[in-house]
Formats: sequence, C-alpha cells, structure tokens
Amino acid sequence: LYTRKDVNYMKNKAPKLDEVGFEWTPRGNTKMSWDEGFEMLMEYGRINEDFDVPCPVSTTTSLEANNEENGKSVDRKSDAFRLYKWVESLHVMYRSYKLGRQSGSLSDERVVLLIKHGFVFRND
Repeated sequence: LYTRKDVNYMKNKAPKLDEVGFEWTPRGNTKMSWDEGFEMLMEYGRINEDFDVPCPVSTTTSLEANNEENGKSVDRKSDAFRLYKWVESLHVMYRSYKLGRQSGSLSDERVVLLIKHGFVFRND
C-alpha cells in the first residue's frame, strides 16, 4: 500500500508498472504510450527540424472538434493534437522531475534521451 512517507515506493513499483504497460498519463491529457509519443515526436522533429509542437487548429465542424483551445476549434482526437498534449505533459513532468518529485513516465534515461535528440524543456 502506498504511503506518502515511503519515498522508495515509486522507485520500486514504477519499473514493475512499466513492465505491465501501465499508462502514465497525467490528468488524462492523452492516451499515448511513451514509445508512441517518442516516435511521433522524433518524426515531427525530422520533418520540422525542431520539437516546438504547436496546438493544431481544426477547420472541421464535427462534434469532436467543437472543444476550444485558445478560442479556436481543435480536433482533440487527431494525432497532431495528441502529440501536442503529450509534449505539453513532458514539460509538466520535467518541472516535477527537476524538483525531485514523481514525474510520471519521465525517468533519468528518458530525459537524457530527449535532450540527446535535441528536445529542449521549457524553464517555466
């Protein structure tokens, strides 16, 4: 059973949860595995020569796209939006990571891997 005082709980349990495919999705932002998100991000970087994934704006009028982000219509089921939210979650997890807190699926190895490929974490 998890208790806040047990500092080693996640260090011991996270690898086991990863092995069984646990989804480390912060606040339900996106249903994307680490491997899928990383692969999509690397493809985005190859095409655009950067990793600054913008929020995609949709011109569709479907019910799925009627949610708004910054006052504009967004198709929240599109791969572009899912990648955008996944990258946003990386920045959120990195803030926690820097503070030494639990940071979802963002391990030391993954931080190094992202930086090695040229990904720049925001400092906000």
